[in-house]
Amino acid sequence: MDLKTIVDYIENKIEENLNLDYKASDSLQRNDKKTNEISKDVSAFANSDGGIIIYGVKEDPINRHLPQGLDPINRKEISKEWLEQIIQSK
Repeated sequence: MDLKTIVDYIENKIEENLNLDYKASDSLQRNDKKTNEISKDVSAFANSDGGIIIYGVKEDPINRHLPQGLDPINRKEISKEWLEQIIQSK
């Protein structure tokens, strides 16, 4: 998925559903609580119909199932490789 598609989801207020989940950047932290949550989220999607988890998108504070805007991830702290390692190890 590319940035344009994510921005389109935000602008068109595409709601979360069984196959789409938005996660703010603070969902990706290097502590046991957050890494366990990451693995639970991925496992839940893998055990259902699958889907897409988009990290780096804030949810609307009133309607938590709607995207509010981009919430950039610090790629110096959180890399794609780290995320893959967490998912595979748990």
